[in-house]
Amino acid sequence: MADYGRKNSTVRLLSGAVSLVLMGVIFYLSTQKGDASDELSMGFTSMLFGGDFAMLFNTVVREIGHIVEFAVFSLPVFIFFSTFKISIKRGYYLSLVFCALYAASDEIHQIFVEGRAYEFLDIVADVLGALIGLTVLRFILARFFKKNAPAPETTVSGEINRLVADAFASFVNNAEFNGVIDSGSASAFIEKSMSHKILSMTAPALLKPENGVEDSVKKFVRNEVISEVVLQTRKTVKFIQAYKAMREKGAEPLCVKGIICRALYPDFDLRISSDEDLVASDADYTVCTDVLQTLGFVIKGNDNGYETSFYHPQSGCMIELHHTLFPDDGGVYSAFNSAFGNLFESPASVRIEQTEILCPCADRHFLYLVLHAFKHFLISGVGIRQIADIALFATANKTDWQKIFDSCEELRLSGFLSAVLKIGSVYFNFDISSVNCEKFDASADIEPMLNDILNGGVYGPGDPDHLHAGIFTFNGYSEMLGVKKHRLHALLPPKEKIRQKYPFAKKHPVLLPAAYFIRLFSFAFSKNGTADVFDMARQRKELMRQYGINK
Repeated sequence: MADYGRKNSTVRLLSGAVSLVLMGVIFYLSTQKGDASDELSMGFTSMLFGGDFAMLFNTVVREIGHIVEFAVFSLPVFIFFSTFKISIKRGYYLSLVFCALYAASDEIHQIFVEGRAYEFLDIVADVLGALIGLTVLRFILARFFKKNAPAPETTVSGEINRLVADAFASFVNNAEFNGVIDSGSASAFIEKSMSHKILSMTAPALLKPENGVEDSVKKFVRNEVISEVVLQTRKTVKFIQAYKAMREKGAEPLCVKGIICRALYPDFDLRISSDEDLVASDADYTVCTDVLQTLGFVIKGNDNGYETSFYHPQSGCMIELHHTLFPDDGGVYSAFNSAFGNLFESPASVRIEQTEILCPCADRHFLYLVLHAFKHFLISGVGIRQIADIALFATANKTDWQKIFDSCEELRLSGFLSAVLKIGSVYFNFDISSVNCEKFDASADIEPMLNDILNGGVYGPGDPDHLHAGIFTFNGYSEMLGVKKHRLHALLPPKEKIRQKYPFAKKHPVLLPAAYFIRLFSFAFSKNGTADVFDMARQRKELMRQYGINK
């Protein structure tokens, strides 16, 4: 990685230097007075066509000279921009704009040179030259990268996707893993498992003695898993301590996901969880906050009154204390909250680590797992671990399927839930015959969703482009539910949202315009360009349409 950085810096330095030299040459040629410039071009034209035709072809030759000049100039400029972390397409457009601006400045410069003048035709020729040079180079680079790129794992039948899914399913089902992971696939297997945060559960498949995986790789995996499990154990102990303290003070917060779902897996501590989620009534919220701070938890963030994040520095335990399961945004998430009714009515309890932990009743809790998974699916992507959580919870708890599907039908999520349950039946031994509801679509095609899940990660792809595309899919779903959303909100959200994302704008209101500018700039210069963001949004909308989520 360090060698790559040095090579990248060297290329940037050399291409930048060549660009500056060519800019200097172009500037020097523009400083020549009119007579000297004409004499130079006429001499070259006479050499090509003879004296009789020199005057006739001089203008054509001068314009061709502009084209060639900027075609050559555009190449090191393109290489310079390509040394930054941007796509070929982004480098192409940035280089073209840069060349066009320099061409315009060059013509403006000639206004102040004796015998020279501003010629718009020359700018056109310069831009045309840059366009030709950049297009040729972009075509060559695209062909090169396409030829040398490794075959992408884009389908469920892809080797790495299949191995990771089978290894994870073997752990969840406490079954034997029959696949083979060799040294060639080990690295991709580990990376895919880590992106879904299931390495601790897929590691037994990788560490099988009969696999041809190098000892150094196995040692790395063992160390990673040990570190994860030790940290998870510390976090669990601290959470149990905090929860007991809250109950002793008379508070009765409800636990969702997290430790409740982890208890469903064959090995409790191998199912890693980033945080624990508690929902407290208004009467208990202050009590829970006081208990956490007394135990050494510090506030890491407060999300507009919806939740407060508490972090314990010594154990690494993170607890998110919620007022509601989803933000009361007056839109999609408020509709989600409405689906639960009185969340604190008839709570269930689960005994974990000799501690009684309260949680919503089974139907409400299951519905929350589905809606939480869909929230991730809607914005960027949902991981295979969340699908396993849903399947295991449905297996362990009696569910009123008619009630669940009625709630999902109101939110246009029956197709989504049907596909999730079918994936659960294929991979996690969920008995699909138990779903006695006519709204369940037994014919749902799970492959598109499974592709999306496995090619993403536990939270979906984390790059800015997917998050930007998620804004458009979220707004599209909002409009489908009848929640009016201004289309410009995808680019220019309400000021409350901007202040939440950029705290400096909340602290210094005069800087609100700057926050909007930063947002637009980050969108315009996202990883692959705005066109690709829109393409990504269209693809995800099409995926949602396949499951009846969007029209």
